[in-house]
Amino acid sequence: MEIQNRRRRSLLLAAAILIVSAPASIHAEEAYPNRQITVVNGNAAGSGPDIIARHFSEAVRHKSGQTVIVENKVGALTNIASQRVAQARPDGYTVLMGSGSSAFAINSAIFKSLPFDPLADFDPITSTITTPFAFAVAENSKIGSFAELVKMIREKKGRALFGYPNSISLAAAELLKQRLNLEAVGVAFKSIPDTHAALAAGEIDFFVSDLTFRRGKLLALTTAERSPVAEGVPGAREVGLEDFDLYSWFGVWAPRGTPEHVKAKLAGWIEESVRSEATRVKFAAMGYVPWPGVNGEAFRTFTAAEIKKWKAIVEIAKIPTL
Repeated sequence: MEIQNRRRRSLLLAAAILIVSAPASIHAEEAYPNRQITVVNGNAAGSGPDIIARHFSEAVRHKSGQTVIVENKVGALTNIASQRVAQARPDGYTVLMGSGSSAFAINSAIFKSLPFDPLADFDPITSTITTPFAFAVAENSKIGSFAELVKMIREKKGRALFGYPNSISLAAAELLKQRLNLEAVGVAFKSIPDTHAALAAGEIDFFVSDLTFRRGKLLALTTAERSPVAEGVPGAREVGLEDFDLYSWFGVWAPRGTPEHVKAKLAGWIEESVRSEATRVKFAAMGYVPWPGVNGEAFRTFTAAEIKKWKAIVEIAKIPTL
């Protein structure tokens, strides 16, 4: 009888624990977020990627009612920012917003090793923006067309200088050199604004810029065709660059292992903003196109395909690894 009573008491205790813990678990899911969220971005404040991060951070702040701060971890072509998030606690309070094309796809191809695994160390949340890049020169440059840029590079016979603030800018310039048999020397810069300043000061001859560049001339896009957000700028095919179609894509990622309900909330809030008319109008003026609806594992699959594509480009263009 005593043994039966002990068993009964044990069963009752276990049932009580389940009854108490189940509502707590449900409450924990409903509570997210209940404190500050940190959005990490690998670009300088005021740059295009930073503006994108701050725009969607504001959407999260508005929907969540919590403070959202943007932390600019600049350096190593965005690897510092990516590593910061990869090593963060997977609870939804530290997320990465930035260019996946640069941080994950291209960096996987041009770096001998990365301090994180783009596919294994992150949970993709959602896509946000795409944009072409463009071959750019200073406003006061005598160069007025892409053909004239190529002519200048040839005439300098290896002394032409191009700047690059990120990996897609470097890769596009190197691919141009390979396709047209050109010689030019790359100069690394910490940020897009720094590269703009160097171009205006005559320290470099050209660089491959995003479309936020407004203090110079955009000569041709890195995408095969023209873009509705870059009126009057020819596409790569139009200026004689065949099989040249490079663009930047942006998204949001959390550390691997972030709870599903947290990821679902973030994805819903951000995608609603991506699809809004306010977002379309704001970013059209900057040369950006909203790119909604690529979430979760579909986004991971897309990223894996982009890594494969860029590794092939880097090999074909013989871009040196870093």
